[in-house]
Amino acid sequence: MRGFAKVACVLFLLGVLLVPEVGSADPDAAGVTAQLTYISGPPGNRLYRFDYTVENFTLEPFIWGFVVFFDADGQDRSDFVSYTYPSGWEDIFVYSEPEGGGAWSVEWDGGYDHPNPIYPGESLNGFSVTFVWKDLDVCPGSQEFEVWNSTVFEGTTVVILTGPTGFENTSWGCIKNAFR
Repeated sequence: MRGFAKVACVLFLLGVLLVPEVGSADPDAAGVTAQLTYISGPPGNRLYRFDYTVENFTLEPFIWGFVVFFDADGQDRSDFVSYTYPSGWEDIFVYSEPEGGGAWSVEWDGGYDHPNPIYPGESLNGFSVTFVWKDLDVCPGSQEFEVWNSTVFEGTTVVILTGPTGFENTSWGCIKNAFR
């Protein structure tokens, strides 16, 4: 029994010593929250809008570009309709991605001499994309994104549902989507 107690004591001390190191890991340099709003439409032709907030946690000197990717999984689930942008982010591009499979992206680019950058510790909203969602089984979910300063930071959006999803109460679509 003494051997077990010694091992348990050593494991406990290691755990106590290592926990502060885990807690001090560097956070992400940037994050994007995407609020999902169902607008209208029947299954297979639902109109949605993502409203994005871009947060700059640590990217120096500031964020001056932002892009979100749709259908990056090659499933061709969505079609572009329109976008909006905050002041100073007027250079917007909608691209078909070379991967094919219906992949596309929306890029907001203010350039390095940007009049409305996102400095460390700040966030900016006013970016949105309206799109048709063609999938019958799941709601739109998280997306890959990039933000730019003098380099590129990649991440995945955090999706927040802002109201009804357009799926019937009997559908498991949105629940399934949360785990994909």
